[in-house]
Amino acid sequence: VVGFICHFDHFRCLEATKKMVIAVKAAGYDKVEFMIQPLAYMTPDACVQGFIDLPEFPFALEPRICTRFEMQRYARESWEAGIRFIGGCCGFEPNHIRAVSEELVKERDCEPEFPIRGWKFLEKHTNPWVRARATNESLDHLNPGT
Repeated sequence: VVGFICHFDHFRCLEATKKMVIAVKAAGYDKVEFMIQPLAYMTPDACVQGFIDLPEFPFALEPRICTRFEMQRYARESWEAGIRFIGGCCGFEPNHIRAVSEELVKERDCEPEFPIRGWKFLEKHTNPWVRARATNESLDHLNPGT
């Protein structure tokens, strides 16, 4: 198993792991699996040592936390790159792992017991404006503030 873990966000880790996939396959190794476990923080400004060099480290990283939608994108791009061990490291929370697993439902050939996709659980919410958002269409057109 070859891959990348920690110190950088999912987009930087994914970029590095994609290069590993290409290089390993070009070298003729066809029985290698690939893994990725990035941070759940956005770190485009991190230097050589990654997030530990950021001024917010370790006590104020919360504004950099990724959304579940960014995690779904990360999962999809990882899968499409040939990476099969897709996880997370520092900052990952249950909603991030759930987003990864929900994004890959078809590939995993199993449905989570309580899927967030479709927001079925919001249909009984006390506020009508929240109930109105309990649709796949609403979810698919959501544009988070990050």
